[in-house]
Amino acid sequence: MSQLHAIKKNRVPFAKPKPVKKIFIAGVGAVGCTLVKQIEGHHSLRVVGICNSQHVQWFRREEANYRRSELQISPDKHWDNIIRKLSSYKKGSVIFVDATGSSEVSALYPQLFENHIHVVTPSKLANTQSQETFENLHQLANEFDVEFHYETNVGAGLPVVNTIKNLIASGDEIIEISGVVSGTMTYLFSELENGASFSETVNRARTLGYAEPDPRDDLSGEDVARKFLILARICGVRIERDEVNVESLIPENLKNVDATQFLDRLAEADNNWQQKIALEKEKDRVLRYTGKLENGKIDVGIEAVPKLSALGNLTGTTNLITIRTKRYNDQPLTVQGPGAGKEVTAAGVLADILKI
Repeated sequence: MSQLHAIKKNRVPFAKPKPVKKIFIAGVGAVGCTLVKQIEGHHSLRVVGICNSQHVQWFRREEANYRRSELQISPDKHWDNIIRKLSSYKKGSVIFVDATGSSEVSALYPQLFENHIHVVTPSKLANTQSQETFENLHQLANEFDVEFHYETNVGAGLPVVNTIKNLIASGDEIIEISGVVSGTMTYLFSELENGASFSETVNRARTLGYAEPDPRDDLSGEDVARKFLILARICGVRIERDEVNVESLIPENLKNVDATQFLDRLAEADNNWQQKIALEKEKDRVLRYTGKLENGKIDVGIEAVPKLSALGNLTGTTNLITIRTKRYNDQPLTVQGPGAGKEVTAAGVLADILKI
């Protein structure tokens, strides 16, 4: 048996067996379902239950394959009952995974912490409320000695959040964080460069699942703004959402129409985008939607970059985040890879679970 084969077979060499953690997954959409599959086979993890917006299904101890076919005929979901049941397990042995993107669920975190239940989530909702709420939430997790992990809030499965936390914990000083943190925006601009129209690309991004059902949620720049808000706060910057400078891609005349009209009239913006792309092409430049955190301020918007630069070469849904610190100043630290997709996001959530 080769050394590499032996490592794969044993997963993590020299790792000590861990006590079994109980996992409850709220939200079994694309990421939640993928996570359930990825957990199967991990002997240190047991899924005790799952829920969607209406029902909750509990699994027996001996079940290792978590069939979700019975969820729709399972009992109605009641959060008080779920938390009461999760609280009946040994303190610190339960991890609640919020894969919902629901503000109702993120509002439960304080109650979960008070019941000594850890929280792992790809949802940005909890960390992007007011600065006071952010600080209270993290303080509460510390007070009740539970862990709160959200690596997938930025860059899906890419190691961005914890890399920054580790740099700070080791005494380094963050000077600047910049780059592309939206796979949807990378896809949009790389397709425009290839000659596709703005309206075609936005609609295709919806079909492929890269963009939200109402693509204005992506085109507004709100997703990128919130990701940089989280990065700023973990760097110790006290900042509110309305202090972030954001350039929106939503055409001015389509800001106030309903979602159906927006999609029907999106082609009205095609000529404008065609001219912008052509103008930059003459200068050997391309457009990217970038963000920058520097001197406590966040700017998010369109940036023209050289075609042959690292940002200019991005394709697909790739993210590229550059972290310049006191130690990594002349050669900043760069994290690059797919920044969207259910497989990489679920894997990032699983990695957070395994840290606990």
